[in-house]
Amino acid sequence: MSQPIREALPTPSGWLVAPARDFCLFFIRDPKSVMIAPTVFTQLWYCTEEGIPTKLKNTRRLDYESAHETWNELLSNDWELVDYQINDAAA
Repeated sequence: MSQPIREALPTPSGWLVAPARDFCLFFIRDPKSVMIAPTVFTQLWYCTEEGIPTKLKNTRRLDYESAHETWNELLSNDWELVDYQINDAAA
């Protein structure tokens, strides 16, 4: 008899940019967290008017529920999901 394959809970991930284009928030799943109770790191960055991150302001660790709540609240407050990776000059 084979064991069922467990899948990780979907976590918010990616870049959100503030409506004023002054901050970006990066969500990434903590790779060391357990599958059934994942945690998410957020990094708040200062950014350019184009939404490109330039300088890290802070990092936080959130539980699964808090990460989803924050993600959904920001999207409902006109934060925009963007499709780029970190600015090499900032890293």
